[in-house]
Amino acid sequence: MSVYTIVERDELEAFLLGFELGALRTHSGIEAGIENTNYFVTTTRGEFVLTLFEVTPVEDLDFCLALMAHLADAGIPSAHPVADRAGRYLQELNGKPAALVERLPGRSVAQPGPAHCAAIGAAMARMHLAAADFPRGRVNERGREWRREVIARLRPVVDAADRALLEAIADDAELAEQRDLPHGVIHADLFHDNALFVEERLTGIIDFYYAHTGLFVYDLAVTLADWCFTAAGLDGALATQLVEAYAAVRPLTAAERAAWVPAVRAAGTRFWLSRLHDQCFPREGALTHIKDPAPFRRVLQTAMDAPARLDAVWG
Repeated sequence: MSVYTIVERDELEAFLLGFELGALRTHSGIEAGIENTNYFVTTTRGEFVLTLFEVTPVEDLDFCLALMAHLADAGIPSAHPVADRAGRYLQELNGKPAALVERLPGRSVAQPGPAHCAAIGAAMARMHLAAADFPRGRVNERGREWRREVIARLRPVVDAADRALLEAIADDAELAEQRDLPHGVIHADLFHDNALFVEERLTGIIDFYYAHTGLFVYDLAVTLADWCFTAAGLDGALATQLVEAYAAVRPLTAAERAAWVPAVRAAGTRFWLSRLHDQCFPREGALTHIKDPAPFRRVLQTAMDAPARLDAVWG
């Protein structure tokens, strides 16, 4: 979440006329995150988050917004999109696709603890089960072709060590092409800043704009990579809380357990590449936040060099 497109007060007031939300009180840009423009919006009838989509293709946004509504209606703490007077979630503002969603209570935690990891693990499993009857799918836009394009762009501009690592992952096969594993709609970006808590109680899962049809074990690996690694490496206690809480709701198959290390390697690869690309080729914005690629380089190296440490989280 960043601000690339400025929204002035009069522009937002005109936009809100299409909704039953009362009068605008305040709006302020959100700096955290990297992909879209986001504002907190307060009206006389509530608090909301306005997103202007800078990257996500328009044809995919209906999928994302419908998924959020489906999960919220199923009892998953997802921010429900707000429909306009004509019943539409997707809008346009300042030439960009836009949507309003309910602002959920709580805030993200800077350093997740065991209870936070257990809560998000269980919630992810419930989310995977709740999405089973969602009638739509979406292709992963950050799959093999994206990886090849990013690696080709990065090769000339990174140092020798990073270039060697790029070569090591360049020919990695897609997990889905190797194994017939349980799959469905996944979040694919459930980092700790996309989860909201009041103390240790999970109150919200947000930012579904990378959601797609994918492997459940990969979704769990993405969350482990962000929630359970520190500057010192993998925190085994946090990781065990996460995976055991998930498995208590949706037990993993033997094939998923066998795919665990490749899934973590795929998660490390995906986010190291995207963050390294953003660092080397930053986009301009009024408020932008470029995230450090180093944490996901550590995840990738752990999956490559110390797979036994990742397997050990299962006890």
